[in-house]
Amino acid sequence: MWAYHPPAGCAPPARRPPNYARLYEWFRLLLRISLASALLLYGMIKVLPTQMSFNLERLVEPFGHMSPMAVLWAQSSLSEPYEMALGAAEVVAALLLVLPLTAGLGSVLAVIVALQVLLMNLTFDVPVKLFALQLFLYATVLAAPDIIRIVRALLGRVVPARTSTPLLSTPRGNRVLLAAQVLIGVWLLCATTVEAYDGWHKYGSARPKSPLYGIWNVTEFSVAGEQVPALVDFSESPPTSGIPSVTERFRRIIFDIPQGMTMQRLDDSLVSLPARIDTEEHTITLSKDTAHQWKLATLSYVQPQSDRLILEGTLGGRPVRMQLDQVDLAQYPAVSRGFHWVQATPYYR
Repeated sequence: MWAYHPPAGCAPPARRPPNYARLYEWFRLLLRISLASALLLYGMIKVLPTQMSFNLERLVEPFGHMSPMAVLWAQSSLSEPYEMALGAAEVVAALLLVLPLTAGLGSVLAVIVALQVLLMNLTFDVPVKLFALQLFLYATVLAAPDIIRIVRALLGRVVPARTSTPLLSTPRGNRVLLAAQVLIGVWLLCATTVEAYDGWHKYGSARPKSPLYGIWNVTEFSVAGEQVPALVDFSESPPTSGIPSVTERFRRIIFDIPQGMTMQRLDDSLVSLPARIDTEEHTITLSKDTAHQWKLATLSYVQPQSDRLILEGTLGGRPVRMQLDQVDLAQYPAVSRGFHWVQATPYYR
């Protein structure tokens, strides 16, 4: 076989090193879209308060009984403007990530937002810790070049203009690709807004309230005509079962959502059951499941006064009667304190 031999003194042509600049830009585009979609979803369910919705039972549940995550959810839901501000930061970061021109600013804002979420998930034992870490790493990779440029500028060093490699080889192709990115951003914004709006009206602060909405103290409790003393008796049904026994006297009954009822025992523990309230028949049907296929009891109710409720029916095979007095929610500073521009002294209770 004939082989090529370069002339003496002539070096072989050097191989051109591979150029991955365009592949790197495509990689950044994929990260941007992935990060923007996640931030939009979690941001919109905060802008329309759904993720951290307020529950009445938190006002009477002892602080020590709540899990760290429940504490975080309760304090965030007590201030809707705060929750909405958190969501707005996520939404703004996501929208800035859509366009290449503003992606740098969006990635830096995303680092701040994702770091806060990660810290809350880690310190309050919130699930999806690994997913939060993943989003933070996405944001860090995208923001790294801009963070370096910001640090250099703060140190007084020269920062050259940033250059990037076009994703496609023709100007027309890049214009089409830019339009596609805008359309993807609009689609993500519309889809997450619709989903968040639907959840806001089903599970969030705009959800319907129970016809008997409020916290009610049990002032009288009788079984088969005999008054049950204010003592805790779990002999027939321990509290871990989730279903109250007939010998338990409750401290409070809480009506919040239309399809549920929460009872607070004398040891301050809570048990929630699916409940269907018929305002025409004036009945409350308690069940084991939300489909109401396994009924536990049906109680009739009368409301002689706006702040008084009388329940009667059969529970555990024995007739029960309860008189309830509604609690004025204004007595809880957590919901009645309001906003004050000027305070002479801290309002700390």
